[in-house]
Amino acid sequence: MVYMSRSLKWYENNKKIKIKSNINIGVLVLILIISILFIRLGNVLKSSRERGAFAYVQLLNLGMPIIESQVYDEGNYVENRLSLRNVSLEVLGLKNLSYKGIIQNEISFFCDINDEGTRSTFTFNPFQISEESISKLPVNNDSKNTKIYDASLKKQLDKSKPEILIYHSHTTENYNATEPESLNESTNVVGVGDVLSKELEENYGIAVLHDKTDHCISYNDSYTRSGETVDKYLKQYGDFKMIIDLHRDSVEDKALTTTEIYGMSAAKIMFVNAKNSTRYDKNKVLTEKVFAKTSELFPSLPIKILTYNRGKNAFNQSKSDGCMLFEIGSHTNTPEECKVTAECMARVIAEIINK
Repeated sequence: MVYMSRSLKWYENNKKIKIKSNINIGVLVLILIISILFIRLGNVLKSSRERGAFAYVQLLNLGMPIIESQVYDEGNYVENRLSLRNVSLEVLGLKNLSYKGIIQNEISFFCDINDEGTRSTFTFNPFQISEESISKLPVNNDSKNTKIYDASLKKQLDKSKPEILIYHSHTTENYNATEPESLNESTNVVGVGDVLSKELEENYGIAVLHDKTDHCISYNDSYTRSGETVDKYLKQYGDFKMIIDLHRDSVEDKALTTTEIYGMSAAKIMFVNAKNSTRYDKNKVLTEKVFAKTSELFPSLPIKILTYNRGKNAFNQSKSDGCMLFEIGSHTNTPEECKVTAECMARVIAEIINK
């Protein structure tokens, strides 16, 4: 009996130790998983190109609803995509879950498939071409020689009364996947605005004011600062036939923002309106007119008209019936692709103004 009692006692003590050990292991595993998720969260937030802390605002709204009803302004965050839902999906590795991603993860052969859905050819002894054997011809940058240009639309240029105002609320938006923000005008939206302005004036006789003021010194105040710029020109010149705020989008999948125009790679364009504009009805009519003409001349170029219920400062569209917001391409597009689109939009605008 004494032996059995000791055995039973040893068994119970050993069982407690095992249970305690299992609990400790479970806690350690849980802590490890949470730590990994927090590290992934930090990487997601650090790598994000977005400013405005939308996910943080949503978190505050969930915990303190009074903030949403008294302080939160929906218009400040309409352009932000880094929501709590998207952050959570990225942290868990589910953001870009698709059949293609799963197949590529499991079968390395398919990792060679590019964004256009084609697969490069495997070669063990690639053919080498000598530079001396290549006949090199200079690139013809004269847009008048493309099918985009229509000489019949050209009129006499009158610089005394500008018809178009082009500006950039987000001046530093850049066409470079590894450098999404830049003041380099040869690669950012300002450079695309230069092409649009030059095309309108030189090829179609439409006088343009292209403002290059950096409105992004404080990102959250960008539309306030650009609105002051628009007011300055309205006071000086009166109204314009079109006032264009030229942006670019932030779509990761380049295939969604790229097309081909007469054999040239071009960036697609999206138009944006705000319902809280006091001139929304007139803004909408003009946007739809430009969208329809773009679809007629270059069917694959326009994506859609995106209408927000509330835009930050109504995207300054309350200032004129002619206000428009263009999103040409994404940070994954090249400056060259976006400049082809600028040539297309110059033709579209000339069709509307000069006819």
